[in-house]
Amino acid sequence: MHLNDLIPSWLLAPGGHLALRLTLALLPVLAFLAALVWLDSFRLVRKSRVLLALFAGAVGALLSYVVNSVVLEFTGLSTVTFAILVAPLVEETFKGLWVAWQIRQRQVGFLVDAAILGFATGAGFAIVENIYYLKNLGEVPLLVWAIRGLGTALMHGGTTAILAVYLRGRADRSQAGAPWAAAVFLAALLHASFNRFMTEPLLATLAMLVILPIIMVLVYRQGEQRMRAWLGRGFDRDRELLSLISEGQVHTTPLGKYLISLREHFRADTVADMLCMLRLQAELSIRAKGVLMLREQGLETASDPQFSGKLDELRWLEASIGPTGKLAMRPICHWRGADRWQQHLLEESD
Repeated sequence: MHLNDLIPSWLLAPGGHLALRLTLALLPVLAFLAALVWLDSFRLVRKSRVLLALFAGAVGALLSYVVNSVVLEFTGLSTVTFAILVAPLVEETFKGLWVAWQIRQRQVGFLVDAAILGFATGAGFAIVENIYYLKNLGEVPLLVWAIRGLGTALMHGGTTAILAVYLRGRADRSQAGAPWAAAVFLAALLHASFNRFMTEPLLATLAMLVILPIIMVLVYRQGEQRMRAWLGRGFDRDRELLSLISEGQVHTTPLGKYLISLREHFRADTVADMLCMLRLQAELSIRAKGVLMLREQGLETASDPQFSGKLDELRWLEASIGPTGKLAMRPICHWRGADRWQQHLLEESD
């Protein structure tokens, strides 16, 4: 028995009501996105940021359409060849720009929120693309919209989610920034592989329905394990540091001895600002971790009337210390990667 023999006859009929075509083309990717947001137990991504990611993906779709049209006309490639060799690279580049910028701005802290924002960006792209085809394809069988909704749309979300997870995973390991070109190439390769097998659209769609949930489950499991480890390790470290500073015992630690050694290169008041910055970072880190722990229990933190003042003080201290001072503090300053993202979390939640 061939796979096509299992298709209901009504899916092979041309046309169909517009509402049904819209449902088949758009609902699966939005439902999958809603599931990803719902499974985020720490509520790392606010709904407003999901909507912004959808909008960014939609803009990426419009830009990709313009560039693809120009390149296709210029190269004279067949539609199939272009869809495999060129379009994936163009589309993944535009989809990935916003995600990469969010990671670079320290607004993405973990694999889970990277996956959600990446998938939302791809979903926005897919929605615009499917609306375009709904307008221009005319009376094609409903099966086409089912394949586009369950296969192509999920592919767009999945490849951008993988790009975002890859960039987020590499961001903490590279001081010079994550390898953007490698991430785009990986996403484009997956995209091209899907397009290559669209000669068997049902098989490609079924593969997407099986593989994508498995990848997302693995990302979520790994991401939450890392996050819980970070919460426990970071909370203990911040509490110990804050206690040592408050009790005036920090000078007995390797951290304190390193700060004292900086007096040979910086003024005494600058070194004092460095110590103040470490204390303030520890206080804010403890609050940020508390916010996440409460969110996991479905609770929200009360606003801190002193919070905005503390952030202003932190910014002032960073400016006072200057780039050279911050570079000298790198061995003892833990506000990098997920820790640096804590400031964004606090600003968003207060």
